[in-house]
Amino acid sequence: MTTISAKTSAYQEIVDFLAKGTTPEMIINFQISGETKEKVADLIFTEKNTGLSKEDKEELDHFLLLEHIIRLAKAKARQYLATENQS
Repeated sequence: MTTISAKTSAYQEIVDFLAKGTTPEMIINFQISGETKEKVADLIFTEKNTGLSKEDKEELDHFLLLEHIIRLAKAKARQYLATENQS
């Protein structure tokens, strides 16, 4: 069985999303897949209960950085739409 890390999966999902072209509405509505969300939830649970290996900690940190970037993009998209609607 092949396991794709959350880091690889999350990066690929975001790259695929951007490569298709986006609108502000698409950015606001973008969601990571359920599979990636589940993997990240497992990493967070493990971190809180037993600790993570160095590799798993790096994977979680990468995902959290990606999540932050997506949140910033969503905020910017909302600002763009608000400005556009005022015109």
